[in-house]
Amino acid sequence: MFELLSRVLLWLLIGTVVFSLFQKFYPTGNFVGRLVVVVFLIVLLLSFVNPNEPAIASLWRVVSFPLKPLGAAILLMTFAAQRIKGGAIDKPGGILVGWALTILLLASTPAVAYFLIQSPVARAAYPDVALLESKSATLVAYTGEINVANMSGVVSDTIIPQLNVGQTTIALNPSSINIPPYLLQRPQQIRRRGLRLEDFVPNADTLELTTEVWERYLNQVNNFLRPR
Repeated sequence: MFELLSRVLLWLLIGTVVFSLFQKFYPTGNFVGRLVVVVFLIVLLLSFVNPNEPAIASLWRVVSFPLKPLGAAILLMTFAAQRIKGGAIDKPGGILVGWALTILLLASTPAVAYFLIQSPVARAAYPDVALLESKSATLVAYTGEINVANMSGVVSDTIIPQLNVGQTTIALNPSSINIPPYLLQRPQQIRRRGLRLEDFVPNADTLELTTEVWERYLNQVNNFLRPR
């Protein structure tokens, strides 16, 4: 009952937003604006009816671009650029630029985007990443000819074989190990090493990771709204 009520309320919220946008842009907009609104509504409807169709999935990725961090920032800056007159920007152009920069900073700064990434939805996006818990242990290096089963007092660990680490990988080629990035590390790991200066510097990798996780949030909402 609670799930059904939540689905109905979410549908009402989406319907209200779509109806307000339709009233704002369709009657007063030009032909291109009206066409974009109609195409958006058709793709939105088809994405719920048959989301597995490749053509519909491609159209949905194009239409849903403004719902992603980079797309929302570009859209806000486009609206702000329309307010530029005579070298100055009229209201609310400055506010739109501020919101666009805020979205980009929040989505591309590791220290801020970490809280969005730390969720079951985000971890499902990276099932192959080894989230290693800290343990008190001793790393023993041995050659390939030594049989670990014959060594007394040594407990073999299954982490390294699962990661397919060779004899020289740990020392000479650490980049081939699938180490979890900063955004997927446990809070206790970050507290132990502390925040670094580069964690507050925006970068494209964090923006890409945040966008992937945000897409999964949108897919979760899409699956929740779809009738079963």
